[in-house]
Amino acid sequence: MKKIIALVVCLLITASAFAFDPGEKLIWGEVGFSSIKEDKDCDPYSVFNLDTMVGYFLMKDISIDVVLSWNNYHYKETYDKESSTYNYSDILIGLGGSFFIKNFYVGTHFLYELLSEKSEYSKDEESGNAMFLEFDGGYLVPLIENVFIDIGANYVMGIGEYGGDAEGDNTYSSFNVGAGIVVNLP
Repeated sequence: MKKIIALVVCLLITASAFAFDPGEKLIWGEVGFSSIKEDKDCDPYSVFNLDTMVGYFLMKDISIDVVLSWNNYHYKETYDKESSTYNYSDILIGLGGSFFIKNFYVGTHFLYELLSEKSEYSKDEESGNAMFLEFDGGYLVPLIENVFIDIGANYVMGIGEYGGDAEGDNTYSSFNVGAGIVVNLP
């Protein structure tokens, strides 16, 4: 118990001197686990994802962010005792901002998805696009000078309608928890 209290005190002391100045840049890299529910009538499934983000501080502790995310899915669905296997990948690009209070951060990003899906029933590849709103937050644990471990979570929700070969309302939602590395370029 004493070790945990000592660790918390050390983290709080480190966090009290923590701030990002205008002109600094953060490069984020994260591998995460997602639980995704595409529609209110679907069962959720799991996927691993690779997320990157570059943040540029416009003013003290406020950054503008560019997001790039790649996801690859492979899952089975069963209808009327018949199973189907699906493979698809997507790329999300986005723009948003983050606000930092010591080592804690919160952010919001607008994301645009480019989707490519190989159909089991034909040789054609389907494509689509969609828009999302992402809310995230977390804590940056100092590792070495200008390098941090990011422990964070985000919630992504679909907005608008699907485009391309996809159609209908975008009712997608996901909650993600992950850890990654953040590098500060002063």
